[in-house]
Amino acid sequence: MLRNQLKYLLLLGAVGLLAILYNTYYMGILFLAVLGMPFFMLLLLFYTYANVGAKLVSAAHIVNRREPVPITVQMRNSSFFPVTGVRIYLTYQNAYSNRKYKTEYMVSLDARTNTQVTVSLKSEHAGNLVISLKAIRVYDYLKLFSLRKKQSGEIKAAVLPSYYELTEMELSGSGSELVDSDTYSTTKSGDDPSEIFAIREYREGDRLQRIHWKLSRKQDQLMIKEFSDPVNCSILLLVDLSTRKERALLPFADALLECTLSLSYTLLLHKQIHYLAWYDVKYGGCTRIRISQEKELFDAVDALLQAKFYSSKGSGTGSRDVILNYMAEYPRDQYTEVFYMTGEVKAVNPNSMALFRTRECHLLYIHDDEEQEELLEQSVLVQEYGGGFHVEFWPVDLNNSRQDLEELIVGSAE
Repeated sequence: MLRNQLKYLLLLGAVGLLAILYNTYYMGILFLAVLGMPFFMLLLLFYTYANVGAKLVSAAHIVNRREPVPITVQMRNSSFFPVTGVRIYLTYQNAYSNRKYKTEYMVSLDARTNTQVTVSLKSEHAGNLVISLKAIRVYDYLKLFSLRKKQSGEIKAAVLPSYYELTEMELSGSGSELVDSDTYSTTKSGDDPSEIFAIREYREGDRLQRIHWKLSRKQDQLMIKEFSDPVNCSILLLVDLSTRKERALLPFADALLECTLSLSYTLLLHKQIHYLAWYDVKYGGCTRIRISQEKELFDAVDALLQAKFYSSKGSGTGSRDVILNYMAEYPRDQYTEVFYMTGEVKAVNPNSMALFRTRECHLLYIHDDEEQEELLEQSVLVQEYGGGFHVEFWPVDLNNSRQDLEELIVGSAE
């Protein structure tokens, strides 16, 4: 805009010089027209400024990583003049990070029309993308002046983490071995007398021990108690969302979520009901989701995208032991297999791991290349002081998470 103003001053000077040199009526009129042009542009700008507005809407609320996020801005121009220059100011940030990004778009509007302007953003990392419309700037036809108009509007788009089936994954008897469960089937009866599934009329062949005598007297006919069927949920995926301040958070979050959800997705494909849990610093307790169908996996993804990563150092919630918190909330649960995902292996307390009522535990350590020395030290430590049960150490490079995880799965199967 400064360049246009300088051009105008040069034009005004040139026309003024010609008007002095030639001193004619027409040159005087031309000079006055050029001199009054900015005032006319300014008045016209005030009029169009009052009649232009913008509203932010989203064309897609869920996208995959590295896919374009289409954003639609509804532009309104209710004036009688077209607007050749409107600049749109957008900001966006990943909810996992405090870093904000800014972008601008220049558009033009026809007179008395509503126009939809579609722009595309792209996120290289998983998380909830928060997009805000901060303001628009309206220019006059010569771009000598502009007026900034504040706008308010915010939308969210969920950028899903990558996950996939681990084809070589084998479970160590998890599907056939039953453990005590407080969760019962809602669709079929079973043989657990601690919970009644339904009461129905007597049918030939029913056991006499299941007759509900008190209700039968009231109904004047034999009524049968159907017991509940406990659902075997003997696998736990526990996620540690703590991280160091000096670590690049978004690549670490991508790798952690990718490993976690790939394991959960594979278990789901194998028809293995399991728990996915993590410590939620916002609520000061553990969030646990039982996953037996695809909808529940999507619910878990949504909840994880809304959770917050927190510092692993210092006092307060950042230093809390995830395993201790989980076992304090669910002390009676037993598991045949536990997968513990963390990026802070130094904070892993073998005494806490011993609290797991399980036969086998897999410790997935998400690391980068600079942590190789620490990785080797902690590998020995956890295997030597595993709390009296088998702890399998699985190091996963966050820059090569899929290949590492698949190789570890193959190695474990062998």
